[in-house]
Amino acid sequence: MSTLELHQPAIPISYARLLVELCTRWHVAPEELMAGTALDRHPLPGSDVRLSPLEFNQIVDRALRLTGEPALGYHFGLHLKLSAHGFLGYAVMTSATLGEAIQLVEKYFTTRSGALRFSSFIDGDTAVVQVDSTVDVVAPFAFPFESLLVGLCHAGAYITGESSMDAEVCINYPEPGYYARCASLLPCRIRYNMPLHQLRFPAALLDRPLLMADATASEQAREQCERELAALSSQPLVTRVRALLGEDLANMPDLDVVAGRCCMSSRTLKRKLAEHGVTYSEMVATIRRDEACLLLAEGRLSVEQIAGRLGYRDPANFTRAFKSWTRETPRQYRETVRSGQRRA
Repeated sequence: MSTLELHQPAIPISYARLLVELCTRWHVAPEELMAGTALDRHPLPGSDVRLSPLEFNQIVDRALRLTGEPALGYHFGLHLKLSAHGFLGYAVMTSATLGEAIQLVEKYFTTRSGALRFSSFIDGDTAVVQVDSTVDVVAPFAFPFESLLVGLCHAGAYITGESSMDAEVCINYPEPGYYARCASLLPCRIRYNMPLHQLRFPAALLDRPLLMADATASEQAREQCERELAALSSQPLVTRVRALLGEDLANMPDLDVVAGRCCMSSRTLKRKLAEHGVTYSEMVATIRRDEACLLLAEGRLSVEQIAGRLGYRDPANFTRAFKSWTRETPRQYRETVRSGQRRA
């Protein structure tokens, strides 16, 4: 999967804000967690901005380091309420049965995140909900899958009126040391070192009626999900601009060139980007920052080589720019990521 897809908006910013809220339990101030991240650029609570997988992973990595809690994914999954998933959450809550709710998640989860894909099937007498990533997971942590699958299990118990669910979560990562410490807090069992990321439970539960079943409310929520899905199917301008900027990071096109390739004037492009809450220069900086973070985390290239890849002839200019984005020098960021990975 290309790094370009890692730059494309996919994850509602509301999930990142919920993570910031959760981290206050570990006495991490919101300003400290948000510093140098996409949340710094989009401070309004009501914003419908979507973050790229790289932007979201940067926030998660920072949260893991600042809280010092490697099991943060479990806590985030338990912290997420169904209402956090927008109209999809309301459609799920008001479905007639658990099976119907899972079908809705499979069909409409793209409206909540383009970075993950759901599928469901029956394996003998077991129902399986599988989660696959549509992009490379940049950081070597299980957070996305732990939080999502634990959250699904927690939600399944909630909408069926149970305190826990007869289910198991499968994770395609080695079992971490923190699992034994946290197992009693979780609504289901977790098995690590499995080939795929899945939630598995008795297929008989698919027919279980839901406590808040409401045909009228569910239909209204589904209609809104359909509208959101239709809106996502047409490539938005911001995504097109990101794609053009990402074609050659060492020689990014200027505003006039991008406007021409979008079949509009520079003035019109600036106006339309402003309607989406961004500027051309902000997009250039974001893509360079995210690519820099990715390459620094991978650790294969020197700071000087990364500067060249991003179009900086003088590495000192790259260092100054990177520090303005993250409040750390490239070398400090690389060391911070390494230490964060060791703790995770």
